[in-house]
Amino acid sequence: MKVKRKKFPVALALIILFSVVYGSVKIGKSISIRNQKLEIISGNKKEISNLKLEIDNLNSELENSSSADFVEKVAREELGMVKPREVIYVDKDKEKASNKDKFVSEEKVSNNKNKDLNK
Repeated sequence: MKVKRKKFPVALALIILFSVVYGSVKIGKSISIRNQKLEIISGNKKEISNLKLEIDNLNSELENSSSADFVEKVAREELGMVKPREVIYVDKDKEKASNKDKFVSEEKVSNNKNKDLNK
């Protein structure tokens, strides 16, 4: 007696194959979208930590804003003010390297001149 094998329907095989391929593509896309969202979240967390640091710095600056040192710092750096009888000397070589002004009081300069004259 011959045993008849039932043939696996070709249409069913194509449907299963299509379902597997379609499912794989959808899973790949969802993984890609998930990874993009995780990158966005990590970037936002970094930005939040940077903003928290900035807030802390601004709060400490706000607390110190009434001190004489802070007032002097703002007057010098933002308003370009100097103390009486103070002369600003700019070293062009250092200005290129650091772009900062060097403040020297006129009294120190005159004391140095007097020492040179006494020699």
